[in-house]
Amino acid sequence: MSAASIDLMETLGVQPAAFEGRTALITGSARGIGKATAMNLAARGARVVILDILPEGAAVAASINEAGGQAVFVQCDLADLAQLEAALSRIDKEVGNVDVLVNNALHLKPAPIVELELDDWEQTFRTNARAPFLLIKGLLPGMLERGWGVIVNVVAYEGAPFGGAYSSTKLALRSLAQTVAREIGNESGVSSFSFVPGIVDTPLMREDVIPRMAGLFGMSEDQVLEMVAHNPGYEGFMPVDHCAAALVYALDHAEEYHGQVADPFEPLDRAGVIEMPRVEVGEEIDVSGPLSGIYIKQYLGEVSSTNKALEHRIEVRTRELAEARDRSEQLLLSILPPPIARRLEAGEELIADYFDDATVLFADIVGFTTLSSKMAPPRVVQVLDVLFSRFDSVADRYDVEKIKTNGDSYMAVGGVPLPQDDHLERVARMALDMLPVIDAIGTAFDLPLSARIGIHSGNVVAGVIGRRRFIYDIWGDTVNTASRMESYGEGGRIHCSDVVRSKLADSFDFEPRGVVEIKGKGTMSTYFLTGERR
Repeated sequence: MSAASIDLMETLGVQPAAFEGRTALITGSARGIGKATAMNLAARGARVVILDILPEGAAVAASINEAGGQAVFVQCDLADLAQLEAALSRIDKEVGNVDVLVNNALHLKPAPIVELELDDWEQTFRTNARAPFLLIKGLLPGMLERGWGVIVNVVAYEGAPFGGAYSSTKLALRSLAQTVAREIGNESGVSSFSFVPGIVDTPLMREDVIPRMAGLFGMSEDQVLEMVAHNPGYEGFMPVDHCAAALVYALDHAEEYHGQVADPFEPLDRAGVIEMPRVEVGEEIDVSGPLSGIYIKQYLGEVSSTNKALEHRIEVRTRELAEARDRSEQLLLSILPPPIARRLEAGEELIADYFDDATVLFADIVGFTTLSSKMAPPRVVQVLDVLFSRFDSVADRYDVEKIKTNGDSYMAVGGVPLPQDDHLERVARMALDMLPVIDAIGTAFDLPLSARIGIHSGNVVAGVIGRRRFIYDIWGDTVNTASRMESYGEGGRIHCSDVVRSKLADSFDFEPRGVVEIKGKGTMSTYFLTGERR
């Protein structure tokens, strides 16, 4: 794939992993638009199926694989029903689910209607209309079952002289995409739309269409080229890289185009790749003349179609914004207590609160640093994830606020951020429930897990710090003392200050630890919490 294509997709905002884990089937992908689209999708993470009658498709697949992508080539004459059915069966067995279908293959033989042979008409129909119908019929049920998929029919402008069969089948293809969109609705997760590429600089145009039309018109190839190669924003042909990048953009924004016709010009113009001509429309519409009825009908039809397209895009964007807001709120709630998150959302910039009475808990896994040095990194993370997730569940049960984890240390507080009369009892019960959790997880992982738990009560300051990464934290002597209770404790026991014991003596059992020399605190009489009286 060319560097120009990569730059174009980046300019259009198509992320490098936009199609990671998806499988895309592109017909007519041995050359031209299909080839460039296949290579672009592969560069954006998709596994690509090259489905084409031309053997050059093998080279396209090889090129993708050599560049580090994933691609397979399935040679097939789409006009041959047996070959198409065999190809679908092979894709199902060797590739599996197809998430993106791009019907790009075409058969075109320029000729006046009166000179078009029936065999040519039927060949055009089988390739351009019947094959896409059968591909959609075969792949759509799986997309609907999985709840995600994209179907795109590459179509053309109608009424092209000497292209009656081609234009007619492409018009049918556009109708087919719209029919599918209406049948499956807007909530299925599958999008179906058409893509009209414009006049693109492909081998088909250069080597086949232009020479044939020159012969039909009795003109030189340069004259035919000047006559047919008209694209808004371009002088002559559109580069194939531009068209393919815009098609991948449309695939990436498929929900916005559901039931509509996309083109490459609008996104390329919006991204500044091209500059579309602008027409100043007058305030008055000329309704005079014999064709006024046709003009008005056409004008109103275009207005209605535009309004419908805008309504759908607004609906999609509104839903996307709502989903993004929900994700943002969930993320905020995952790192901050709900009352604090609501205060931030309301615009409060500095959050700092003083609490006269709160209970702080610290827990630390005994010898985990030494133990983890003998374990593979994924297992270390797995053990801590399971353990701390269970601690979170215990904290939720007693409405105790987890503050943070630091390595193999866990910190929580009761009575913050909302005051609680019974915060000390809640934290004590939480601590007692944490001990069997540690034993159970140690047994499950066949590890000698044990934890020191420390508790102390008193006043604290709580608030939010940071701008890029929020954290809700607590400070004060109470926090320091609770930390000392943990560090001077014993494995498998809950070490408490005399403040805790004196407040809980009527409802909980304690075992005297004695007088302990605590760094920074001097001598303290401490206790082990052993249980709750029933």
